[in-house]
Amino acid sequence: MCALASKWVTLFASILVSTAPASAGFVPRSLPKSELPAAAALMRETLPQAAPRAYVSFCVNNSDQCAPNGAHGRIQLTAETWQLIREVNRAVNTRITPDPTKGAYDWSLVAASGNCNDYAVQKRKALIDRGLPASALSLSVVLTRRGVGHLVLTVRTDRGDYVLDNLRRAIVAWDRTGYRFNRVQSVDNPQSWVLPQVDNTHQRSL
Repeated sequence: MCALASKWVTLFASILVSTAPASAGFVPRSLPKSELPAAAALMRETLPQAAPRAYVSFCVNNSDQCAPNGAHGRIQLTAETWQLIREVNRAVNTRITPDPTKGAYDWSLVAASGNCNDYAVQKRKALIDRGLPASALSLSVVLTRRGVGHLVLTVRTDRGDYVLDNLRRAIVAWDRTGYRFNRVQSVDNPQSWVLPQVDNTHQRSL
């Protein structure tokens, strides 16, 4: 089950879709350049968790999206990488039309309408295709403030971990989303899922 976007987020996305050129693809146009975000908390991986059943089904048909790619750990967050992350987040949020009737087990890399699962896996694929390592891109199962199951993408960086979400335009620190994180993909192996906790040894003063 996925949480539904507010009517304002949905309206904003529909306006962007109506004004974007048909050949836009993942990145319809560049966002204004910005400075790096404020440092965020790091995820500390703790207890192993079972992979979501929907993820297991997804991997049967998309094994390349679930295999370790040789790289491990976090990425260095440069201004160029941050720009790329912002552009992909915006492009996928714009390109996919929310579909609250779609089931929770059909995660699609190509759907033009769908739910949180489709947004998350398409953002992850787009970032991998643009050169980011799979190890730094963790699908994350969360509960919203209303207790609704939801899937987001967490980018693991040397400045902390940030969430790409179809319910909000901004990319925010994972511990400032208001969500309860139940399990995330490990940086060591995307097929391994773990329970994350805030790493209090990491300082936000970067």
